[in-house]
Amino acid sequence: MIFKGFKTAKNKFKILISLLALGLGLLGSFWYPRSNHEIRAQSASVRFAVIGDYGWAGQPEADVAKLVKSWNPAFIITTGDNNYESGSASTIDRNIGQYYHSFIFPYVGKYGAGASDNRFFPTLGNHDWYTSGAKPYLDYFVLPGNERYYDFTWGPIQFFAIDSDTQEPDGTSSSSIQATWLAGFLSASNAIWKLVYMHHPPYSSGQVGSTSRMQWPYRAWGATAVLAGHDHVYERIVKNGFPYFVNGLGGEERFPFRSTPVSGSQKRYNGDYGAMLVDASYTSITFKFINRNGSVIDTYTINVTSIAGRAPPRRPVTSPPARHAAVSGTIPASAHATDNVGVVGAQFKRLNGMS
Repeated sequence: MIFKGFKTAKNKFKILISLLALGLGLLGSFWYPRSNHEIRAQSASVRFAVIGDYGWAGQPEADVAKLVKSWNPAFIITTGDNNYESGSASTIDRNIGQYYHSFIFPYVGKYGAGASDNRFFPTLGNHDWYTSGAKPYLDYFVLPGNERYYDFTWGPIQFFAIDSDTQEPDGTSSSSIQATWLAGFLSASNAIWKLVYMHHPPYSSGQVGSTSRMQWPYRAWGATAVLAGHDHVYERIVKNGFPYFVNGLGGEERFPFRSTPVSGSQKRYNGDYGAMLVDASYTSITFKFINRNGSVIDTYTINVTSIAGRAPPRRPVTSPPARHAAVSGTIPASAHATDNVGVVGAQFKRLNGMS
């Protein structure tokens, strides 16, 4: 009888605990979002960092990584050349994980704990392709889509990572499969800001120079700005009110500029290593380049001033399948820029797609 009474009490206790757990679970569903992706989508503002041509283990990369971490960015994007010299499996963790493991998920390297959710979104550079099929890169990261080119959304920004290397199976011409994907997704995007990033710069005054095959009609397709690397310099170029950034001072050897800059070049710098800090909200987006000593070299802001009218022509999304509803709209926007001397930009208005 004593044993039977004990079993009855134990069962009642288990029922009580189960009900309590159920209640806490229901309460939690009201207090907590269902996933980190939901947090990202609902964020009204976001801060992130951009590093380029950084994957060369040493003091410059360590200094840039320390600078980036001091900003407490939500995530990092890269403009390629993540793993010098030849993109091999034997160097990838030393060149990337040693400095940025806390942003990577899943992280299986030896330098410490990784992130609980991926906060590192690279693009392929030519040095990443030097090992056949860019296999070490594709094995090291877990990224959206086919992992060579992909999109993701965080707060008011939709990002489009492009593979600008000639070894890309889906091509790099403006009529390629990859470009068709980009054009379709840009026109279908409901994001306020749409940033395209890659390795080879469409325009550059650096030693390597412009990459004509990547001079796609980004603005006409609805992009807000293009970010690239490859030339180990920092440069801001504005063509017909549309900004292009070259950001390649993440850690590898710095390059000189050519004697004659490309048209539209508004700011050029190669005095030290550094990275870009970007802050965005539903009303503005500000790009800064900051060197490893903390000096702000360049600042460029785009402000949304009104929303009405039309969007870039809608295009069919063929591959991969569309994940976002097609929308139409306009963003007449004004932009201004400052460097460590003063205002160097001009006011302009431009149209592109928005939510």
